[in-house]
Amino acid sequence: MCRMTTLQRQWDEVLALEPEDWSYLSLELALDDPERMEEAALLVCPLNPWHGASWRSGILRFRVAHSEGYGADPGVTRSMLGRLDAVGIGGRLRLLQALDGVRLVLSHGPT
Repeated sequence: MCRMTTLQRQWDEVLALEPEDWSYLSLELALDDPERMEEAALLVCPLNPWHGASWRSGILRFRVAHSEGYGADPGVTRSMLGRLDAVGIGGRLRLLQALDGVRLVLSHGPT
């Protein structure tokens, strides 16, 4: 019997392909069992996931920020995916978009 790659390992593989100056990653997690959608969302709530068309879609999306800006921390992301691995919630992690070398600029307000 072939064991599926863990979500933590999939996350490590995504990061391994990114340059050192990556800024933001948008990801999609397609659960193997859509019936476990609510359980999965509760376990990874620090990632601030959102769902596709419905809570029954089996699709969670979330954003990760490398060092600053909007998105979950990479280490927190790995830990949250480990929670899913620990309870047997599997799936496929897919990179939707990567932004590299982003520099934040103040647009208004006091300096």
